[in-house]
Amino acid sequence: MKKIVINSRQEMANLAKEIALQAKIGDVIGLKGTLGAGKSFFAKNFVNALSEKPREVLSPTFNLVYSYEAKVGEVFHFDLYRLKSADELENIGFFDALHNGISLIEWPEIAEGFLKKNYLEIEIKTIAGANEEVREVFLKKK
Repeated sequence: MKKIVINSRQEMANLAKEIALQAKIGDVIGLKGTLGAGKSFFAKNFVNALSEKPREVLSPTFNLVYSYEAKVGEVFHFDLYRLKSADELENIGFFDALHNGISLIEWPEIAEGFLKKNYLEIEIKTIAGANEEVREVFLKKK
């Protein structure tokens, strides 16, 4: 596990870009953290790092998944917060996405039993009493 202290939105954007530029088809990145911790901000910067030109990256809270064409292939951005059971994963194309693109998964807990070995878990934590942009980020290969 690696711990990184992020002091600004720009540092978080840089981290997302650094990780994105190493990603390849079949990679899975689980994004954990409380509401408002920065998971969607990370995802937006990740997707844009792989895009030909800047684009709007929406939070998939209600749609559950968005996909984006990128220089390296398709990037799938999942938000599993509203799923009630893992049985619903099939209905949103989850398993196909794992093999056919790069998958960013917010709230991955419900799907962890289906994720291949060596996926990257990124946990983003706010720090009580710190500047509102400061985060602790924990990178773990599962």
